[in-house]
Amino acid sequence: MKILLIDDHYLIGKSLELTLTTYPSIRAFKHLIDPSLAIETVSCYQPDIILMDIHMGTTNGIDLGKEILQLFPTKLVFLSGFDLIEYHHQTQEIGAYGFFDKSCAIDTLVTQLEKIHFHNEKFFPLKKENITLPSLSPREKEILQRLAQGEKQIAIAQDLKISERTVRNHLYTINEKLGTTSALTSVVKAIELGVVQVQLQ
Repeated sequence: MKILLIDDHYLIGKSLELTLTTYPSIRAFKHLIDPSLAIETVSCYQPDIILMDIHMGTTNGIDLGKEILQLFPTKLVFLSGFDLIEYHHQTQEIGAYGFFDKSCAIDTLVTQLEKIHFHNEKFFPLKKENITLPSLSPREKEILQRLAQGEKQIAIAQDLKISERTVRNHLYTINEKLGTTSALTSVVKAIELGVVQVQLQ
């Protein structure tokens, strides 16, 4: 297997390079730190499997992965420290072959990568049929996102040109959908599900 890792963390890349290259099934390994060079690197390197992080500064790995899969016939696998339900859902939706938590055992990672490469098997530890995501509207997601970023309800209402009462009504509906009892617990649950994105460096 020829593997390309796209991850802006140098130490993770170095660690994976040192361990993965000891396995006979991995004939080449390259680590790309700068995701802005991903398209050019994939074109030149032509990996069998791309391992990609989701949070890379201002770059969303899922969006970048979708773009890569539209351009190249490669197998994309996500390697993230955030094992969230929504991430499993989104990565399956774009056609990825797997999702691994960065804390998984290296032998498990290699075994599954071999199955992906040689047998076209997919690996998503959370079974899609067991994933229940709340059906939040775009406006509800936007309000949750703004709350997660620390905005006050009055500021959200003013910016969206709606009344504070309308914001509260949205929050009531959000609480019902998420099975929560307050704006704070809704934000926390939405972050845990991956429905709301927080800036992670």
